[in-house]
Amino acid sequence: MQWRAVRLRRHLTVAFLLGGMVLFGFACSENSPLKIGFVGGLTGRVADLGVAGRDGVIFAIEEKNRSGGIAGRKVELVVRDDRQDAESAKQAIRELTNEQVVAIIGPMTSSMAAVIQPLINSAQVVTVSPTTKSDQFSGQDDFFLRVTAPLSRNAEKIASHAVKELNLKRFAVISDDSNREFSETWLDYFKKSLSAVGGQVVSVETFTSGPNVHFLPIVERILQSEPDAVLFINNAIDTALLAQQIRKLESNVPLFSSEWAFTTDLLSFGGRAVNGMISFHSFNANSQDAGYLSFAEGFAKRFGYAPSFATVLAHDAASYLFAGLEKNPSPRGLKESMLKLGSFSGLQSNVVVDKFGDVERGLFLTVIENGQFKVAE
Repeated sequence: MQWRAVRLRRHLTVAFLLGGMVLFGFACSENSPLKIGFVGGLTGRVADLGVAGRDGVIFAIEEKNRSGGIAGRKVELVVRDDRQDAESAKQAIRELTNEQVVAIIGPMTSSMAAVIQPLINSAQVVTVSPTTKSDQFSGQDDFFLRVTAPLSRNAEKIASHAVKELNLKRFAVISDDSNREFSETWLDYFKKSLSAVGGQVVSVETFTSGPNVHFLPIVERILQSEPDAVLFINNAIDTALLAQQIRKLESNVPLFSSEWAFTTDLLSFGGRAVNGMISFHSFNANSQDAGYLSFAEGFAKRFGYAPSFATVLAHDAASYLFAGLEKNPSPRGLKESMLKLGSFSGLQSNVVVDKFGDVERGLFLTVIENGQFKVAE
């Protein structure tokens, strides 16, 4: 009988310990931080987008944690660099899913979005991209959501404004193949839009961004076509360097850019060469909204530079994700919770989201004047 009593006590002790471990594990899961992933190019020639996006998300998370987090849980960011490289992007997604993040913010370019889209759909991890604009991602019932409008509208706006308002009909285009899902689609829409209003693309030069690209021969070739204007579909640094080469050849041809290049790096590297450059943007650089001005001031103090469109859209992506997590702070059912919102509060406006996670936003005619982005009336 004594051995039975000892055995019973052992069973009770084990059961108690196991029960305690279960309760402890449950308590930990209830109080442990909510992990959110970020993936973007943090090195190389597109680092301006990645760093600005990462910092926008960091700022949003710090704001959220100061206000108590989500359902009493702090938010923790897990960052990965996709290096604007397909294999690095895939590895980043694998690492983030292994970290059991509840969702991912990123990537920052359409080419990297095309790479990771199958992976995040397979893993069923909600991913919100701040700046991916290629129309190939529109209208899909998947786990890839966005907070910026498709690029077709930007291309149409530039074509219409150039021909109808400025009487510029002959365009030369310089395009970067390293983000082909964006640049090729952008150029196709621009050609069609330009033709529809009586203009034409007279010359196209493409290159793959990198430190060994020689821009002078590219510029010399496109200027031989005697264009009325030059359009860049490139990152900020390459656009700045190309503009400098054009001005060094003493050409005063008007310069236009896709929204991709309009970050603070364009101003820093371009100097006087980019003055007068035009783009249409979802970011209002001259917003006087009190909430945005407070954000811009706080962000500049925190990170030492002014926010750009990538910063604002990344903050909006975080806000959208937070709104969904407030309804459902777990991966399961998060997509449905976010889509049911219908809209969320962005830094500069309320953003309406359709059933596929696509949005429409207003576009602002933006011109570089004296080293600053200015929104035209």
